[in-house]
Amino acid sequence: MTSVVSSPRLDVPSFYCPFPYAISPEADDVDRATVKWMDDFGLFRSPEQRQYLAAQRIGHCAALALPHGRGEGLRLAADYVFWLFTFDDMYCDERVHEMSLDAFVQFVSKLTRIVEAPTARILTDDPWAEGLRDIRLRMERTATPVQLARWVEEQRKYLFGLIWETANRLEGRIPPVDDYVTMWLNASACGASVMFVDISAGYEVSADDMADSRVRALTEMANAIIAWDNDLISFNKESYRQHRYGYPQIQNLVSVLTSDGTSVEAASAEAVRMRDRVMTLFLKVADEVRADASPELDRYVYGLGEWIRGYLAWAMSTGRYLDPRNPTDRIAADPVSMPGTWKERASDDRLDPLPLPAITWWWDQLGTR
Repeated sequence: MTSVVSSPRLDVPSFYCPFPYAISPEADDVDRATVKWMDDFGLFRSPEQRQYLAAQRIGHCAALALPHGRGEGLRLAADYVFWLFTFDDMYCDERVHEMSLDAFVQFVSKLTRIVEAPTARILTDDPWAEGLRDIRLRMERTATPVQLARWVEEQRKYLFGLIWETANRLEGRIPPVDDYVTMWLNASACGASVMFVDISAGYEVSADDMADSRVRALTEMANAIIAWDNDLISFNKESYRQHRYGYPQIQNLVSVLTSDGTSVEAASAEAVRMRDRVMTLFLKVADEVRADASPELDRYVYGLGEWIRGYLAWAMSTGRYLDPRNPTDRIAADPVSMPGTWKERASDDRLDPLPLPAITWWWDQLGTR
C-alpha cells in the first residue's frame, strides 16, 4: 500500500564531485560506538525512534567525511554528527511548534553557555544538553586549545543560526535567497562539523593559515556545498513530511528558489548550477592555496573536499533520506530514488560570482597570491 500523500518531488541529481571515495577503516567500530553513546545519553523519545536512528549508520557518515580520522578524534566527530541529527529531529525542523520562540531562545542560550563553560550545571535534566556537554568536555582532552576555540565559535554560530531558522518556521516565512545562503552557513552546522578535519586526524592547522582569507573562503565554500547538497537530497523527505504530518514551512534552498513561482524542477536545476559554480571556484582556489601550503594546510584543504564527497556518499545511501516517513508511520511510502552515477563535469563552470552579495567575496580570492 502506497501513501496517499501527494507532495512536490524532485529527481535527485547526479553530483559533480571530483574527489575519490575514501572511508576510515574504523567505520564499523565507530558506528557501533556512536549508537552506544546515543543509548548512554538516551537521545531518543521512543523505541521506534531509537531503532530509526541506530539504522542510519551515522558513524559511517563521519568515517566517510573524515577518512583519515582515527581513535577518539573520529569517535568524537561521529558523536557530534549524531547529536546534530537527533537534536535537529527533536528540537528544530519538525517539533518547532512545541516550544515558543522565547522559550527556544532561552534554551539555545543555555546550550551556548554549556559550550562556553561545560562545568556550569545547567539543563542537567535534558539528555541533549548532557550529550552536548559530554562532547565539549571530551573536546578539551582531544583537541588543542586552538582547535577547541575554533569549534566553540562555530558551535555558537550554529546555535545562533537556529534562532533565525526557528523564527522563520514559526512565522511560515520563506527568506530571500541571499538571506538564506548567508544564514544557512550557520544554521546548517557544517562549519562546526568541518572543524574535525584536523582534530580527527591528530594534527593542527596554524592560526595564521586558518586566518588566510583564501582558507576562510574555502571553508565557507565547503560548508555551503555540503549544506546545499543536503537540501537537494533531503527535499523529497521534507516535502513529504510537511504534507503528511503538517510540519512547518520547509527551509531549504529548493523551496526558497520556488517562492517566486518557479517550479520544483527548475529550482532544483538552479540549485545544482549554484553548487557547481561554487565547486568550480573551490577547486581553483584550493589548487592555488595548496601550491605553497604547509603540510598541515595541504591536508586540511584536501580534507574539505573529502568532507563534501563523504557526506554525499553517506546521504545517498542512508535510510534517513531514502525513506521519508516518521519511524512510527505504518503507511508505506515510495522510497526516494538516488542517482547511481557521478557527474563528470560541472553544469556551470563559469568563474563569475553568483549574484549573492553575502558570498561574492569568495571570488575575490582568485589569484590573490
